[in-house]
Amino acid sequence: MLPLTVFCALGTRLQEPIAIFSRFHDMNKSVNMPSISIWSHSRCPFLWLVLATVLLPWAALAQVGQRDSTSGFTSWLTFQAIPSMMVISHPGDIPFAFEWEATPLLYSFGMTRLVSPWYSFKVSQAARFTGSIELKATGQISTRKMGSSYFGSSAQLIGHIPLMERGEYLGLNVGVAKYAFADSSPWFKVVGVTTLFGFLEFNFKHSSDPQMWMGSIELRFF
Repeated sequence: MLPLTVFCALGTRLQEPIAIFSRFHDMNKSVNMPSISIWSHSRCPFLWLVLATVLLPWAALAQVGQRDSTSGFTSWLTFQAIPSMMVISHPGDIPFAFEWEATPLLYSFGMTRLVSPWYSFKVSQAARFTGSIELKATGQISTRKMGSSYFGSSAQLIGHIPLMERGEYLGLNVGVAKYAFADSSPWFKVVGVTTLFGFLEFNFKHSSDPQMWMGSIELRFF
């Protein structure tokens, strides 16, 4: 009888803690449920906030990139309008002429391999003077009529070889040029030098048939 009496007494003593725990558990559920409800309702604004945080900087960078690209093209077009100067020894006359140049294609073998060696139209000075092969197209306007026109054009293939400080101070230009002016289209051999970090070129061009020569001071911005 004694063990049964002790067991009943223990059961009576444990009823109160069990009841307290049950009330605490019910209260905890009632407190936690609203937080879960609030989280479920706030998930949509939170996701929108995350998307805005990711997409807005990307859109801003795209705008900046587009602006920089437009600005780069505008500056390139502006500098292309600045002509080089040349003197032509045409038979019976030595006219002065202005020349505009563009580079449809250039291959640079002096730059780091981390960037592409191919350039078109917009060419950095370092890509040219550190060592490159350049295809140029030019147009000329002479101060005096040569043949039946004041205008001329040419296609040139020029190699740029660095001589001092990887071409920054001095470089050698060698190549060939095919001109069309004065009702003829002679071939010219080209030799010259580049200086001032590639911005200034002095080139001499000579043709054997007909006997002609040209001297040019060329400003290279791109």
